[in-house]
Amino acid sequence: MDLIKGISALIADFVEQKDDWNLSSSTPISIIKTDNNSSLPYTLDISERDDDTSIRLHLHSEENLRNVAQAVLIKNGGDDYQNSDGPFHTLIDGKGFSVFCDVSEVSFDQFSENFEGIVGRLEQMLKGAVKQAIELVSADESDADNGEIESASEDSPAPRDNVTESAPTDSDISQFEVVSPKEAIVQFLERKEWKFRDNSERQSIELGMNLDKYSDHDGKSLLLIHINYGNDDLVRFQTPMMYKFDFAKTPYSLIASVIAWYQFEYKFLSMSLDPSDGELKISIDIPLAKGVLHHTQVERIVGFMIQFTEETFDELFDDLLHAPEDAQKCIDGKISDYQQNIEAKKWVRQFETDLVGLSEEKRSQLQRALEALKDSEGSGDEQGSSASEGKGNSSESSSLEGI
Repeated sequence: MDLIKGISALIADFVEQKDDWNLSSSTPISIIKTDNNSSLPYTLDISERDDDTSIRLHLHSEENLRNVAQAVLIKNGGDDYQNSDGPFHTLIDGKGFSVFCDVSEVSFDQFSENFEGIVGRLEQMLKGAVKQAIELVSADESDADNGEIESASEDSPAPRDNVTESAPTDSDISQFEVVSPKEAIVQFLERKEWKFRDNSERQSIELGMNLDKYSDHDGKSLLLIHINYGNDDLVRFQTPMMYKFDFAKTPYSLIASVIAWYQFEYKFLSMSLDPSDGELKISIDIPLAKGVLHHTQVERIVGFMIQFTEETFDELFDDLLHAPEDAQKCIDGKISDYQQNIEAKKWVRQFETDLVGLSEEKRSQLQRALEALKDSEGSGDEQGSSASEGKGNSSESSSLEGI
């Protein structure tokens, strides 16, 4: 198999399902994380190092953090910093921070099945590398001019100047400041100046906000969000009583289909429907790494929950509550479109695979044949257009639209 094409297809599928990743280049493929300003500008692409093919997540565009990386190299005697854990690798060099996951033809199937989790692990590795580098440089910043960096910079004055002029700022370090989960939640809410209640008995921060589009089963626009911080292993964001359905009006099976669709579309999202009373709520869990939660994580999750609520109300939930027949047509259309898209992708990938073994002459012949076919179709369209004048739109012609 062509390993590069296989990995490229995985990345292309991944970015199509993620709102916080955008395609920045298709040849070679490269995607960038762009959820909001608080997120580091991660770039995910394919790297071929030595004899290894890897997916690479790197951070090269932040000037201050690039200077932190250069300071780490100076402390490392001028050599790149490298660390490996099985197929996962961390690299700090003069360009910045990078993490990799190696893949081979033998391991490709397992790699593809766990692709989203691998990308998540690379993000955690990259954050950890940046955090440790900032801590290392900031801890010795007071001794940098007189100690290790000064002696190392005698042979390489340019990197030393960069470190001196652009040492890590308070904002760089605070981005990775370690606080308790509850403190991180409160930091975000206080900065937003949102009213909230700390339910110490349930170990939960509770807030409510009036949205523009959303309205619940009672017609109220108030969305409640509870953030449970009492678990040492995770923080749970939840919307209690988001909707309450009357199964006599909206079939249980229809609601379940909508839930299945959104959980497929947003794999980190959990939706639950109480079969006894029709209560629907959504929740998102953030696993805690050594009990650490940053306020930017809280901001991203709360922001997503608000956006998801507003968009899906217009898209499906309004109809689920008040016009189930329309909701059924909408979800059926989404599933049908997705199935057609998958079949089209399979055809394109098979076509690309078939082309790999062709000689240049055969490819040229195929290209000429395709161009001739395109010309003949264009000619046929003109004739068909003339022939159809005065006949109206038949069902046969309508069924060909969009093919």
